[in-house]
Amino acid sequence: MPQKPVKIGFLGGGMMCQVGHLPFYRDDPRCEIACIAEPRPSLVAALAPVVGRDRIVADHRALLTMPEIDAVVISAPRPATGPLTLAALGAGKHVIAEKPMAHTVPQARRLVDAAAAKNLLYSVGYMKRFDPGIEAAAQTFDDLMRSGRLGKLLLARIYDFSKSYAVAPPPHARPAESRTERFETWPPWPDWLAEAYREPYAWFLNAACHDVNLLHLFFPVARDVIAAHCLVDGSVSAVIDAAGVPVHLEIARTAAGRWLEGGEFLFERGRLRFTVPSPMDTAGVTRVRVDDEAGGADQPVATETGWSFARQARGFVDALSGAAPLRNPGAEGLRDLGLAEAIWRRASA
Repeated sequence: MPQKPVKIGFLGGGMMCQVGHLPFYRDDPRCEIACIAEPRPSLVAALAPVVGRDRIVADHRALLTMPEIDAVVISAPRPATGPLTLAALGAGKHVIAEKPMAHTVPQARRLVDAAAAKNLLYSVGYMKRFDPGIEAAAQTFDDLMRSGRLGKLLLARIYDFSKSYAVAPPPHARPAESRTERFETWPPWPDWLAEAYREPYAWFLNAACHDVNLLHLFFPVARDVIAAHCLVDGSVSAVIDAAGVPVHLEIARTAAGRWLEGGEFLFERGRLRFTVPSPMDTAGVTRVRVDDEAGGADQPVATETGWSFARQARGFVDALSGAAPLRNPGAEGLRDLGLAEAIWRRASA
């Protein structure tokens, strides 16, 4: 007997919904778009031809009461993401929510515990984990660590120097009006953080949470912050101990005209490096290179193709249908927030 389609709801119909989520669930034959909660008339007008006007409601609470909806995709203002996620989990819906999942460890723990209490799938939108080049970089790194072909790992670095997308997002409708109803929000920084560091922390969490997550992809146990420094007008640098290897995390607001993000791993006899494309580059895939004392410099590593947002949606449906384990679970996002807070405790001390 054919499996019933997974019925998906969307909380928020703005750019990220239109560009990074809706098209891929709409085009997946295993899914059905059940409802979008979006109150702004200009966005309703843009979404109606795509999903049908009868599948759009103004109140997200109405969507969460619909028993037929299996899972929801949340793309909302950042301080509202946590409360909306908690409400969706409380309503018994599986969730994939845009990053950052929350802004403090206690907030994130509430969400992880709520999902566990109801045995629900809860994923954070770290779509870069689904970039085929990132997958190839992680596999190559594991192979090099296991084989010892390039010798001992000496140093690692994850960097993100991008201030804007640098390429135009795919076509989408922008709202012509402000929201008439404000969502419940949670504080966007820990209460222990001094006022001078609060806005920079909120910026860092939005800009760098992907990079903290990638750091943990390569070094799952990295948690000890050796040093950290923040220039409140635009940069954060930190050194994290990963089982004796110093890992440098460097974040800066740089308008360079292109996206500048990546990582490198320095071994005794070579180097592995990767460069990440703009999130809005629909054809972009992370490039991976190896410099090898014995095998030659700048050797490309083969990767698959596909936009990370599309692959993320497919991965979430795989998990919902039981075809694959959940990737990017909330528990990993909680771990990432723990490291982010540790960086800022050190930087603001």
